[in-house]
Amino acid sequence: MDRLKYILVITFIVSFQQISFAQKNNSITELNDIDKKLNESIYVSTNGNSFLTGETLLYKFFCVNNATNIPSKYTKVAYLKLIDSNKKTVFTHKLFLDNGVANGDFFIPTTLETGSYKIVGYTSWMLNKNASAYFNLDVFIFNPYKEKSNNVISQKTLQSEVVTNENISFDLKNKIFKSRDKIEFKINTSSDEFAKGNYVVSVRKTDGFLSQKKKNFKEVLDENLTGKLNTEISGINATLPELRGEIISGKLSSNTLEIKNKKVALSIVGKKNDLKITKTDDQGIFLFNLEEPNPNSNIIVQVIEDNKEEYTLTIDQLKDIDVSGLTFPTVEFNSDFVNNVTERLVATQIENAYYTKKKDSTIVPINSTPFYGTLSKEFKLDAFTRFPTMAETITEVVAGVYFKKENNNYSIHVYDYDPNYESSIPALIIVDGLFIENVNELFTYNPKNIDKVNVVKGLYYYGSKSFNGIVDFTTKNGDFDTNLKGNFIIRPELLRPQYKKEYFQPDYANNKDSRIPDYRHQLLWLPKVDLANSDSKITFYASDVSGKYEIILEGFSANGKPVFIKENIEIQDLISN
Repeated sequence: MDRLKYILVITFIVSFQQISFAQKNNSITELNDIDKKLNESIYVSTNGNSFLTGETLLYKFFCVNNATNIPSKYTKVAYLKLIDSNKKTVFTHKLFLDNGVANGDFFIPTTLETGSYKIVGYTSWMLNKNASAYFNLDVFIFNPYKEKSNNVISQKTLQSEVVTNENISFDLKNKIFKSRDKIEFKINTSSDEFAKGNYVVSVRKTDGFLSQKKKNFKEVLDENLTGKLNTEISGINATLPELRGEIISGKLSSNTLEIKNKKVALSIVGKKNDLKITKTDDQGIFLFNLEEPNPNSNIIVQVIEDNKEEYTLTIDQLKDIDVSGLTFPTVEFNSDFVNNVTERLVATQIENAYYTKKKDSTIVPINSTPFYGTLSKEFKLDAFTRFPTMAETITEVVAGVYFKKENNNYSIHVYDYDPNYESSIPALIIVDGLFIENVNELFTYNPKNIDKVNVVKGLYYYGSKSFNGIVDFTTKNGDFDTNLKGNFIIRPELLRPQYKKEYFQPDYANNKDSRIPDYRHQLLWLPKVDLANSDSKITFYASDVSGKYEIILEGFSANGKPVFIKENIEIQDLISN
């Protein structure tokens, strides 16, 4: 039943996308209908609410059904901003959601001023609502290299507490540890609902410079997730929901030629590449849906029509959010402010000095199956005799492919399955994901730089255009470029999705990292916690920094119940013991 409902909602909203993109006259009633079906809210969990410049803000992003708090199945892309007290954007992250969740991080530079900041989370659909629909959370950043901000007031004692939940709890055999001790614990629950929940675990030093009390999900949800559609926004300005992936849109214009039903290609060029072809509507508007996350910023959009020089392409910029209503609170320091800032500053400097030894691992997206599937014939050129020209390489190596040269212009063709039939339709030619319409420059390219060629036979429809076969060239370095210039081919600077990461953890079991100083205040950040195996344990190591630490688990149960539990541990100085 849930799957049928999901399919019906997607079908309805995709139909709306097509209608609204073609007509641009959708009504507020239609927008409200869609909003009722999406009914989504945002929550963001962070590793703290106070940071020094030089530290890293870590976060997990939840997109949930507003009524049930169950992860949303609909929206595939979300956004997170950090806003300063002057209401200027510090950064914007684009996140691909996996079953309604994503995570990311931001290294806080020394260019930021001391003061209050807001983390704001939203989806593209929420841009149609008033600002109260966005998630927002206060954080404070202290820059010890610059003077303190005016919105800071002095001292308040930091209180530590343990927060429990009868349905889920930490199982710690010990709560006092020495420097670099192995720390492990289990998360116990007798409830299947809570075992199948979605959580993040953070272990961080508690005696920071700010009096901080992390709000639980229920408190923040009640405060932030009450937005409604802004009825002052006309349908013509509606931002489409990103339900199938990342939406990139733009407009084609011309002073002399028709702009309706014209073909436009988007190429993400490189080793991790993609190609999309679409056509314009009556007003010259076009839209691409990128279903898979691709952080590659090398994007080329081009017109693939005759007389393309007569066209001009523009790409829509990301619509900004309304931050005029944001308020920034004053900040309360705890009584140990000076000592704690000094300690954290020294620790941060040491940790950053050993950055190359403690780097987080970027998880590069695995090359997915190309759009033409797995039926291609592949030619790895190093397995053959290398020829000095592209013409010789095609003729001697790439079986089933031939080229023609007429009036100094080349074209590449693929033999059909029927040897007695030769189509006049050219093949789709791709190099590192770049659509190549005029192949002349390909024939001047050094074939020694080509790694492989994939060939697909038969009539092929891609987007709004048909081809007789596909010839896909992959270079060794993924760095092919085109010499074409003009308003018909552009390289837009677009916000790209964040890379996923595996966060660094030292391993003292075999003295692997024993010679490297360890001044971590953040001992563990685990954005995905799997409780399916009741016997599994979470393991990490203490640092050389003594003091009290908080273990926090935060998230939602499988049925959408907010979960926030906290336990304290202590790391003692070896010298004092």
